[in-house]
Amino acid sequence: MALITLALVSFVLYLLGLAFYRLYLSPLAKLPGPKLGALSKFYEAYYEIWRQGKFSFKLDELHERYGPIVRITPEEVHIRDSAFWDTLFVKYPKASRYSSTASRFGNNDSMFAVADAGYHRMLRAPLNPFFSRRAILDQQELVQDKMGILCTGMERCLENGSVFCITDAFAAFAADVISQYSFGFSYGQVEHYENGWKENFHNAYISLGAFGHVSVQYPWVNPLLKSIPDSITTKMDPSLGQMLQLQKDFNKTIQTIKKDPSAGKHHTIFHAVLQSDLPEDAKGATRLEHEAQTVIGGGIVTTAWAATQAIFYILSDDDVHPKLLAELREAVPNPSAHDAFKFEKLEKLPYLTGCVKEGIRFGLGISGRGARVLQEPLVYQDYTIPPGTAISMSARDANFDGSVYKEPRKFRPERWTGKESKLADGSSLDSHFVGFGKGTRMCIGINLAHLELYVQLAQVFRRFQLELYETDTSDVELAHDFFLPSPKLDSKGVRVRVVGKVN
Repeated sequence: MALITLALVSFVLYLLGLAFYRLYLSPLAKLPGPKLGALSKFYEAYYEIWRQGKFSFKLDELHERYGPIVRITPEEVHIRDSAFWDTLFVKYPKASRYSSTASRFGNNDSMFAVADAGYHRMLRAPLNPFFSRRAILDQQELVQDKMGILCTGMERCLENGSVFCITDAFAAFAADVISQYSFGFSYGQVEHYENGWKENFHNAYISLGAFGHVSVQYPWVNPLLKSIPDSITTKMDPSLGQMLQLQKDFNKTIQTIKKDPSAGKHHTIFHAVLQSDLPEDAKGATRLEHEAQTVIGGGIVTTAWAATQAIFYILSDDDVHPKLLAELREAVPNPSAHDAFKFEKLEKLPYLTGCVKEGIRFGLGISGRGARVLQEPLVYQDYTIPPGTAISMSARDANFDGSVYKEPRKFRPERWTGKESKLADGSSLDSHFVGFGKGTRMCIGINLAHLELYVQLAQVFRRFQLELYETDTSDVELAHDFFLPSPKLDSKGVRVRVVGKVN
């Protein structure tokens, strides 16, 4: 009994000592912020887990109270100052990713999750040529073919008057493109227009993002979840059953290529990694599965959501829609021509380009905080942030910064052309664009995303007359930050109806 009492007393004293250190002796103690946040990560966990992705909105309140720099956890500070973005993410290419967040998707050894900058650069090297502009331009036929199937589905929707969620359609399209290009197989999701393209991976990745808040706080949860039989996991969340099947198909493809490197008609990401000079421990089947999961997630959710944002705001604005249609009619007089929607032509259209960029800006890419850990002090205003501190910033703050974007909450494609594309300090609006991140960890799929978004928006608006169906801004506005952006949980999605064809 005495030993138990001693242990309890020791534990209480430890907690009191830790609390005193974090509040008064820590190198971060002088930084502004809530005492509860400085004491424990439970402060973050409450808003992320129990309030379901609401910490981002709490940060808004904290910045209004404390200013542009706030200590939000015992070891993390958050900065809301878009002018500081390049300093944090570009100026220090050797900065590490915050290792505490690596367990978010259960793929700690993937290129996306690894903390060490040098190791990340090594893992990324074999894939860089795979996603270069030249390589992506060679995939135009694949993208155009998948878009042709999507348009066929929209024609069927016109014939039968059905309503569908545009996010589902774009997620199915994006999944077929990224999986076919990167892994040599797809599930033909874009062909399933009879049920409104409901067979897609979008919700599965949103579920993973929501669960990620749990695994960040409690890293042991992911291994525990993986030990549960697949049948039980699928019953718990049917959307995760899709992910389990995807992982099995990845593994099957990896094993086939390992047995016969010449297998398959298509050079895949797995070929690129397995035939590279990476060390053998970076070529294991499990790590490759994790890498594939990351690539396909990044290729689906962010692109589909950016397109969804663009579709919603274009259809909602009686000024934007006619301007886009006029530009497309002039540029594409015959939408049935073989090369009517060639990317090299579309990317030169200024108003379409503005629509694409606004879609990406409103879509956020990822809604969660991006954090870096430097091995040297970093000065911000009157504060010196010590080495080893997690320093985070959020794309939402940068994307809707009123000092950069005039009327930041308004979808204005014209802001990207003419006089508006230059700021008062002489810098270009493009230099402030963070839709794909910046620096050495900038999104590797930027070229493919651009190709898809230009082709999607051009074909949809040049071919079809759409109208929103029982949809409003609450179906596109960020309501839950699951690292991936999510609107209100009871949203039925951005639903549209095809009401005609464009002459």
